[in-house]
Amino acid sequence: APLVRGSAVAMSAVLAPLAAALVSIDSEAGEIRTDKFLAACRLVLPVFDKLGVAFSAAKSDVRGNIERLEKRRAKHALLFDVCKEEIADDTQGNDVGCCKGLLWLKRFLEFVVALLEGVVSCDVDESGNSASLKTIAQSAYEKTLAPYHGWLASAAFAVVMQFPPTKHSFIRSLDNDHEGMKKVVRGLKPALARVHEFLCENDLNDPAKV
Repeated sequence: APLVRGSAVAMSAVLAPLAAALVSIDSEAGEIRTDKFLAACRLVLPVFDKLGVAFSAAKSDVRGNIERLEKRRAKHALLFDVCKEEIADDTQGNDVGCCKGLLWLKRFLEFVVALLEGVVSCDVDESGNSASLKTIAQSAYEKTLAPYHGWLASAAFAVVMQFPPTKHSFIRSLDNDHEGMKKVVRGLKPALARVHEFLCENDLNDPAKV
């Protein structure tokens, strides 16, 4: 159960602001707002901290992609307009551009979603054994990032996967807030699906390995 103080149930200090931010990322017209989306993405960064120092490189990649998109925030109130500008300028294939930044931000956030889903849904397997965070993280990686990682990136991530905390420690670092994890997944997953749809519709879902 989440951390209890008196008679109130307190959500995780990491998950509560993230879950709240995800509720308000849309404009009145139902389009993803650049500022609100990127603010929510920044609130994902502490989740990487809870995974330990080995995940600092992944956290750095996510932060870098957020900062890349934030440079266009003042000009474009709506997230997809940032990419549409690059499409209009025929610069969407630039490896340091915002289209690639959004693509890789989406993929790393999909990893976080898959990880949290695994934690909340795999407490006990069919044999009555608890799945380790290492197993859950490896499964999340295979589903989300592995198809786009070449040999070097895959090797680097394989090293990272050797050093996650125990699942008990990870959950405890999030104040045992299973419901908070579920709320984050419920908020983030559909937003990422919309980003994925936009990227696919505009031929921006580059399958090339890095």
